[in-house]
Amino acid sequence: MPTARYDLAAAVVNGKIYAIGGIGSSFNTVSTVEVYDPSTNTWSAAAPLPTERDFLAAVGVNGKIYAIGGQDTFLGPVNTVEVYDPSTNTWSAVASMPSARFSLSAAAVNGKIYAIGGAYSNINVVSIVEVYDPSSNTWRAAAPMLTARYSLAAADANGLIYAIGGSGTSALLNNVEQYSPPVTIFTFVKN
Repeated sequence: MPTARYDLAAAVVNGKIYAIGGIGSSFNTVSTVEVYDPSTNTWSAAAPLPTERDFLAAVGVNGKIYAIGGQDTFLGPVNTVEVYDPSTNTWSAVASMPSARFSLSAAAVNGKIYAIGGAYSNINVVSIVEVYDPSSNTWRAAAPMLTARYSLAAADANGLIYAIGGSGTSALLNNVEQYSPPVTIFTFVKN
């Protein structure tokens, strides 16, 4: 990767990996976005993240990338959500997440984004799960996790979301929780 950094986020769209934000070599938060193309084994620069931050989550949905929450060096936890469109190499703001938090994770199922866990501070760890619907640009609460945690991993598999590991307020976690998102049922009416 051209820019060395940590506490960044990554997401995949159209077979390319986007490395977003993080903390750079001089220990400052960066807005850098770089794209890795596995088919050519090359990196290229993309438009920078409008709101530089670290400890954020990112997920690809419907050909776009969403950068969610995180931490600003001076402001602390943020609820900022920005969407990147690879076809135009541009970022734009969308509805802010209801809860400002960092070290969260995200996963997508059925075209909706689930922002999972995180922390308001190192001692205020949360079990919050909030769902973003890109089609309506709205957020809503979902069932919280059983265990509050931050610095966790999240993955979607077979229509289910898994919250994996992380840290509670005083201990590392090895437990895994499974969430079953509601299934959207379509009714077709004959004209």
